[in-house]
This record gives sequence, C-alpha cells and structure tokens, in this order.
Amino acid sequence: MSDSRWYLIHSKARQEDVVEMNLQLLGVDTFCPRVRGKGLRSTRNKAKSDGEVLFPGYLFIRVDMKTGYRKVTYAHGVLRIVKFGAAPAIVEEEIIDSIRRRVHNGGVFPPPLTSFESGQIIRINQGPFYGLEAIFEEELNGTQRVALLMKTVAFQGRMVISRNRVVL
Repeated sequence: MSDSRWYLIHSKARQEDVVEMNLQLLGVDTFCPRVRGKGLRSTRNKAKSDGEVLFPGYLFIRVDMKTGYRKVTYAHGVLRIVKFGAAPAIVEEEIIDSIRRRVHNGGVFPPPLTSFESGQIIRINQGPFYGLEAIFEEELNGTQRVALLMKTVAFQGRMVISRNRVVL
C-alpha cells in the first residue's frame, strides 16, 4: 500500500525543468506550474520550458517518502526537500488541486490589469491566506506576481504571490 503524498522540493536556481525531468525518470510524479507556456521541450542535452515557473526554485512532487526519500534527495538539481522541523512538509491535496484548476493550456491565466500603488492596503482573495490584508509593495516579473508586506500573529515579513490573488 503506497503512502504517496505531495511535498515541495527546492531546486537549484533555474533548474526546475532539469529537476522535473530527472525526477520523472526516477518514477516520481511532479507538478511545476508555469505562468505562461506550452510546457517542457527538450533541446540538445537540456530541458527547456516555454513558460515562466510560477514558483521559481520550487516544484511539487508526489512520492512515498518511506521508499522515495533517498532518490528524491539525491536527484540531480535538487537542493533539498522543504521541511518543517525534521519532517518533510506535506502539501495538502487541496492546495495542488487549487493550483491545477487555474492552469489552462500549459500555463496560469494572466491576471487582470488592475493597478496597485505602493503602500496601498489590499486583500488576498484566494489561497491559504484568503481574507487577510497586506500592504502592496511592488509588482514583479511584468505584473505576473506582486510583493506584499504582511503582519499576522505568527508571521511578519515580505511574501510574493500571484497578482491575481489580490484585490483592493
């Protein structure tokens, strides 16, 4: 009986495609959502993506850690498995499903063109931070992502999320 769960992998810089291809060759399910693109294409000895990775430096994997931990950890291009404490952090199926619902034709739809100003209070309207307010800092990567300043009971800092997850 397999105990496959979703986890998050931290890859070497701009190596998401290589890591994804290597893990798939090892029989590991992967999910690396892209902002826009047609998916993965192979060129001479390199994997190349047409779309920008939604979470640069990270990709999701589905594996049974009891049997797959070693092959994932030592796969070419993998820096580490993201952990909370000593245990690999499990990504809930609902989060993966939520991201997958937004992916169409190999990429996430571009966000609306609403303009925000630095210092403006915005509200997160999707995802695990739904309903929380933050301070808009700046747009990143040509309006596909935004940087926010957040302060909650357990967290204070800067976070980067998809631009279509925030509203005034």
